[in-house]
Amino acid sequence: MIPIEPKFTTYNTAEEPWRVARLIRTDGRARELLRIITGEAVEGVGSEGEQIWTQHVLRLHDERGTLCVHITAALGASGWLSVIASVLARAWDGEDEGDVDFFVEEETVPWPLKSVLIRP
Repeated sequence: MIPIEPKFTTYNTAEEPWRVARLIRTDGRARELLRIITGEAVEGVGSEGEQIWTQHVLRLHDERGTLCVHITAALGASGWLSVIASVLARAWDGEDEGDVDFFVEEETVPWPLKSVLIRP
């Protein structure tokens, strides 16, 4: 397993510390799904998908039930974005929430999950 993780932030951590725990669970679920659906890049290092995750997912933020995923511009321009989006949609759905928005470096408007999954 690759030990690098995104930064975890929430809307109101002081009054709702469980939100950080929820983000940590989501990170773990996403990594597990990526290990299942993508092959190992190098023996003992992790799957290719997990390596993409650790290099390009910068922050997970819980904004009152909406998962805000801050990613690199490179991931935003990559075909891997739909894979990461699909995995995160499933991982976040496990928390009884459905809204996921992507915040790409250097972009001013967030990309909703539906637009990321429909992209050509």
